[in-house]
Amino acid sequence: MSFQDTDGQGRGQWERAGGREGGGRARAPRRSVVVSEVSQLTPQMVRVIIGGELNEWGATIPGGHFKLFIPQGEGAAMRTYTVRAYDPESARLTVDFAIHAGGPASSWAQTAKPGDAFQVSGQARPGYMPGESAEWTVFLADQSALPAVGAALELLPAGYRARALMEIPSETEKLELMSAADVEINWIIESDVPCQRLGEAAAALDLPDGDGEVWVGCEADTMRQIRGQMLHERQLHPRALHTRAYWKRDVANHSDHDTGDDVD
Repeated sequence: MSFQDTDGQGRGQWERAGGREGGGRARAPRRSVVVSEVSQLTPQMVRVIIGGELNEWGATIPGGHFKLFIPQGEGAAMRTYTVRAYDPESARLTVDFAIHAGGPASSWAQTAKPGDAFQVSGQARPGYMPGESAEWTVFLADQSALPAVGAALELLPAGYRARALMEIPSETEKLELMSAADVEINWIIESDVPCQRLGEAAAALDLPDGDGEVWVGCEADTMRQIRGQMLHERQLHPRALHTRAYWKRDVANHSDHDTGDDVD
């Protein structure tokens, strides 16, 4: 999963084919897709490979996000997910779902099987690529953002430096992440309070020398805590900081537009 799936009614009726966003920009029509393959990566992570109307979908930037519409009653529950991979030749989309109790997308992923039909948004929004002058990236993420980090690491070039600090619920949730870059991966096991240890690790982190960037994806309050530290205590330039809330404690279907810029 990308932006965490929690209890609550989705906004499926809000985004209609040919509808418009709040700023007036027309959305591309939804695409009809089907499940092609399902595999269990870890006890709490399910990978679903999707086919269907995905020709020229355009999800080429790692960790981009899109809307997924899960059939629910007479409508659909809308959730935001990360593009783990997209193959333009086969027009197949890979999505990793972190399983949490109660959410409609998590529940769907646990029982998904080849042939199951649903819809996705007409195109994906861009993900993360380091700036041209960046020499390194530090990734700070919880399990909900792990697919985005994995996708970004795979496209980093040889010789680039990266460090990933990732909080997961247990040792069994570790994944093998591939990259041509020089990558150091640190797994943090979650405490009773999700993201608490990630926030502590961020506060104690020594950033590498040289020009670099910090990417943060996790719970909304922890993201703001880290963002504030990086801007005000570490004096990181705002353009070198990329932050996004993937979920918010006690909030269903938290906005995928939350970048925490209110702490600037």
